[in-house]
Amino acid sequence: MTVNGANEPVFEVVWPGSRRAASDIAQTAPLSDLNGKVIAEVWDRVFRGDQMFPHVRNIIKRRFPQVAFVDHDEFGDIFGWNEREVIARLPELLRKHRADAAIVGVGA
Repeated sequence: MTVNGANEPVFEVVWPGSRRAASDIAQTAPLSDLNGKVIAEVWDRVFRGDQMFPHVRNIIKRRFPQVAFVDHDEFGDIFGWNEREVIARLPELLRKHRADAAIVGVGA
């Protein structure tokens, strides 16, 4: 906020309908069966992922007993001082762990 010559506040406004900064990404078909699949857990360490992931894991394992999970610690913190490096190497780590899907937990 600045003040103009008449001592009236002047606010700068950002228009939310600006040009798109990203292009559309093609969606992958949903997995119909998670048995034999590997699910990566990716977290920003902001909101209770350490408590939520085990609950989600248990619910999924009840329905798909042969599913495997890769703990979020394998991928690093996707929010923080080195988030750019963590995100940059995420595709390589997902391939390394042969992840078929991911659960991404972000703080609310």
